Amino acid sequence: MNFRIKLINGLSHPNIYSYQIRETEVIRGLWKRVIFFILFSGLVFGISAYFGIGSEYLSKKLISVPQDEFEMHKALFVIGQILFGIFYAAIILFIPAFFFWMLIDVEFNKLIVAQLLVLVILLIEKIVLMPFILIFGLATNSSPFSFGVIIQYFTGNEFIMNFLATITLFKIWALFIEFKYLKVLTKKSSMNVLAMVIGINVIMWLCSTFLHLLSI
Repeated sequence: MNFRIKLINGLSHPNIYSYQIRETEVIRGLWKRVIFFILFSGLVFGISAYFGIGSEYLSKKLISVPQDEFEMHKALFVIGQILFGIFYAAIILFIPAFFFWMLIDVEFNKLIVAQLLVLVILLIEKIVLMPFILIFGLATNSSPFSFGVIIQYFTGNEFIMNFLATITLFKIWALFIEFKYLKVLTKKSSMNVLAMVIGINVIMWLCSTFLHLLSI
């Protein structure tokens, strides 16, 4: 059975789509999709950087330099964000897939399909968030879709606020998609699958928090 990747169907009908992936023998066009979305991620991050999103720290450091030097640094920032976007997509696709592949008896290609859906969700989040940041001047860690906004009323702990700011409704959606697909692809119990999915996501959220605190 040959299988064509249709990511919209994968997000809207996870039960049917995950069953189709489990039963298929050949996944057609997988690596073309992987390359496309890795490059598309770089483009999204580059556009975000072009509009100055995430450059607040850099702007403060360069406020006193000449205009031409500032533009050069801005261009370097955009290039750096494009490369980071590519790196980010590769991490989202391959690190969790490799982690799951080591723990469950599922073909690596099928896990990559599930992670493609996760990457699509996270890119949608970044695209949706851009207008909010530009129009309302929100900080990059003050997403209206995250739990960080609520927790600011209860604590001033910077680590807790930044950690919860990384947990958004979109990331919960991505976690749910991972769980639904792994549950169908593997014979492990729902609790084991949920523990694996939550575990890898918490680790990635913690890494994201530390990177933000270090202004990387």
